[in-house]
Amino acid sequence: MFCSRCGTSNDDTARFCQKCGAPVAAPVNQPAGAASGPTSAPAGQSPPPPVLPQADPRMRTALPPVAPGQKQYAVGKSPAVALILSILIPGVGQFYNNDVKKGAIMLGAAIVGGAITLGVAWLGILIWSAIDAYQVASGKSPLW
Repeated sequence: MFCSRCGTSNDDTARFCQKCGAPVAAPVNQPAGAASGPTSAPAGQSPPPPVLPQADPRMRTALPPVAPGQKQYAVGKSPAVALILSILIPGVGQFYNNDVKKGAIMLGAAIVGGAITLGVAWLGILIWSAIDAYQVASGKSPLW
């Protein structure tokens, strides 16, 4: 007999499914010649497994996973706006490009490094941030 939950074939004497552990209903003995409906099987055979529902493509889990080596790029972002934001504050252009991890690292490094080096590291990270934000917004570099 087949499990009504997962469709696994089990022994006719089984009380629980061997795969999922759900209770398996014992077959009902019917008098000879009695019709058991559209799901009846010929004598000595188990009924076909139940049709399981398919994944709904509108659900997030039904989408195919992104390949590990596939790169993502910023879409619909203005390179000029990203450049200006990064010149004002290092890392903000990365936030604008939806590259949050890189933006947080650049902003944190600029603050800590700038305090330790009296602003020299701030200037270096500002230049790096501005160039990177422009290239990512223009589609030349991928997001992190």
